[in-house]
Amino acid sequence: MIIKAIGSFKDFLLVNALTKTAAFFRAKVQPYRDMMNKVNKVVMVSAGVMLLVASVLKTHQLLTEPILSKGFWESWLFFVIQIPLELGLSIWLLSGLFRKAGWLVATVSFGIFIVVTLQKGLVGAASCGCFGRVHVNPWITLTTIDIPLFMGLLVFRPVGYKLLPPPWPSAKHFFSVAVPTFIVLGVLVPVLVFNKAPETTEDYEVLDASQWTGDEMPLLDHIDIGEVLRNGISFILFYHHDCPDCRVAIPMYEQMARDYEVFEQGIQFAFIKGPPFEESEEPIVPADTICYTGSLDEEKEWIFLSPLMVVTVDGIVMKSWEVETPSFEEILESLGG
Repeated sequence: MIIKAIGSFKDFLLVNALTKTAAFFRAKVQPYRDMMNKVNKVVMVSAGVMLLVASVLKTHQLLTEPILSKGFWESWLFFVIQIPLELGLSIWLLSGLFRKAGWLVATVSFGIFIVVTLQKGLVGAASCGCFGRVHVNPWITLTTIDIPLFMGLLVFRPVGYKLLPPPWPSAKHFFSVAVPTFIVLGVLVPVLVFNKAPETTEDYEVLDASQWTGDEMPLLDHIDIGEVLRNGISFILFYHHDCPDCRVAIPMYEQMARDYEVFEQGIQFAFIKGPPFEESEEPIVPADTICYTGSLDEEKEWIFLSPLMVVTVDGIVMKSWEVETPSFEEILESLGG
């Protein structure tokens, strides 16, 4: 009996000691948890605001400017899918609902943004494409937005929250966020789908070179060396300074012009720059080029996929290649020789 009592007393002391120890550590850890959660809320709200701004600017671009792309990831359809997802995530982060799940999705998303923006920076793109028609250098976006927010999310995780409920948020909080969000997204998607921007306005024009064959090239009056190209045989390469494929094509055609001595054969080779007209650190056309160089005027924004090769005879278009780099033999075939 005495031994049992002593054993029970020892258990009591042990439990009491463990309870006090746990309370002590909770008291010590609580300020850390509070600090982590406060900073996490700031980071998640910042990420939400950034995504909200990006989705609004992309919506404006999609409704006011045609989207040309070389693949699905830059296509009109991808924008239609991306914008609602981005807007939905921004509202989720700003609302604070299901905080840990939102934090996880945001962290993965900004990790993906880093990869995409880094790739655009490495190929020399003029804009990251994150903010619609507002062009921001990919390196600026990467170093001031994507990496800081990703690191902030990674370091300052929500502490004390479960990934999935329970507990559930209050019905008032949940429905005050969910109902307006579903209404906005439900209206936004049809608006994006059924309101494609026109291909020609006073401010811009989409160039469709496939429609030029057999007619005078309509851009001759808008090229600063248009009069030179109006006579004789001309091989004209339209390019963008931030186009990776153009960086490959121009040196190839420069060498081709030298190897085949095209000017001695009465052929004019020209590199024509299209907007945006910002120059990269490495000029895409060599300073010692033997080819003509020029640019489209700024009367409006000329939208086209590059590289765009056009062959003309006395200004009449014989053939064109969009996002292709035809060989010298293919170009000659378009002339019937």
